[in-house]
Amino acid sequence: MAKTTHKKKTKAVKPKKQKVYTCSTCGKVTKTRTHLCSPARAEQVYVCRYCGASTGDPRHVCAPMVAEMKYSCKSCGRVTPYKSAVCQPKVIK
Repeated sequence: MAKTTHKKKTKAVKPKKQKVYTCSTCGKVTKTRTHLCSPARAEQVYVCRYCGASTGDPRHVCAPMVAEMKYSCKSCGRVTPYKSAVCQPKVIK
């Protein structure tokens, strides 16, 4: 008779949700609340894949991003390098 080996099940480790704070006065976003004049916990935070900055504004535009942007949305003003990422694309000249 052949022996069967059983694999032990390991628990999946959930990534810890990092707390991010935003200043309700100036809009600065940080991971610590000590250097903000009016700190509030940010509900939804976006991390820019171009510069790595954390921001609460989904319309964040930085210098490395501007070089690649080709389209803007006529309704909301969002900029993107992809035509399909906005609802009403307009070519940036």
